[in-house]
Amino acid sequence: MSGQYCLDANIFISAWNSGYTMRVFPSLWKQLAQCRNDLVLIKPVFDEIDPISSADKKLPKKKKIEKYPLRVWMTENCFDVESITDEINAVSLELEEEYETNNNPKGANQNDITLIAYAKVKEKTVVTFEEEQPQKPGKKKNYKIPLICNEQGVECIKFVTMLDRLDIGV
Repeated sequence: MSGQYCLDANIFISAWNSGYTMRVFPSLWKQLAQCRNDLVLIKPVFDEIDPISSADKKLPKKKKIEKYPLRVWMTENCFDVESITDEINAVSLELEEEYETNNNPKGANQNDITLIAYAKVKEKTVVTFEEEQPQKPGKKKNYKIPLICNEQGVECIKFVTMLDRLDIGV
């Protein structure tokens, strides 16, 4: 995959459900689909986004669209999902230890750390809705994606910055 932008799950979840809904911003979603080759979704992040339960996998398409609209949209628009290699997994494990990742709601979770590890190894840019922390928390387990990226030398930008770089307008 040649994509430059590694997307946090919150990009899709927040944008789809509240900030940039399909009903209000259909052209945004059309343009995102057109730019899918510039976007990287790693498997753990993809699995976070509107996961279809095993019991619902055989539902008719109409029912799936009603129940899992974002996942169906992503699948219909052929978003590639990148697997995690042994090299990325090793970097992720090192970062999890360094940042005391334990799925603490105040800090980065395991999928966030894996996203950062992927971006670090592949020299990509992380895109998130998470806010920068004006000062470092006392404990590393409370660090969020932008702060960890900064410490790891990984570029981290906001969704709107990515849209601007991709020349996406609504």
